[in-house]
Amino acid sequence: METSLQRWLRLCAMLAGALVLGMLAIFVVTGIGQDPLQYVHPAAEYRQLLLRNPPMLRAAIGLDNLFIVAYCGVFVLMALQLWRDGAPRLLLCCALPLLLLLGLLDMVENLHFLAMLAGAEQGGGPGDAEIAAQALESMVKFHVSYLGLFLLGLALQGRSMAERLLAKLLLFVQWPVGVAIYVMPHAVAVPLVFVRFAFFLAAFALVSRLAGSSLSAPAAPAATGSGAPA
Repeated sequence: METSLQRWLRLCAMLAGALVLGMLAIFVVTGIGQDPLQYVHPAAEYRQLLLRNPPMLRAAIGLDNLFIVAYCGVFVLMALQLWRDGAPRLLLCCALPLLLLLGLLDMVENLHFLAMLAGAEQGGGPGDAEIAAQALESMVKFHVSYLGLFLLGLALQGRSMAERLLAKLLLFVQWPVGVAIYVMPHAVAVPLVFVRFAFFLAAFALVSRLAGSSLSAPAAPAATGSGAPA
């Protein structure tokens, strides 16, 4: 029977996935999102990015703020479920603080975007130093997430195919793709951003599926015999 913790984990994962789809839809249809603002641009170009469509940018940031709440809920509830199921506790004690720090850095980033947008609308705009500081904060945020998610992947000890797939995504996909986004040429980095979106959707779908049963619970022993009726 599904527990209250599992039900909330499933709901938070479903909400997080839906919000990712919403942000992706805005970005695909309008080209508006936070991603271009996470890189260093000349001050005049950065101001143009901010003022391209302020209402839509605020909508995207608003969805992301909701997403932060949803994914932090997923991480806390998932860590609690793994703790109860006997997953390696040192890994959980390292992963969860990093993932909650990710949420804080993500919120600071979004609020700074809103502050810069308000300044640009009033005729000002961020200078080169502020833009560079924002790009640095964004890179720190993402790289904190890569480490936290990697450790979370190591903590997964499940026997089900879905949980093994989630562990593989966390261990072998999310951080190589994320690091590559910041070191590869722009023509390669842009498609990798969409790979990162796909990772988010797949990961939250897997968490939602796994929430109905104990994470890392041992698989039931296989029945002996053919299973055919006598």
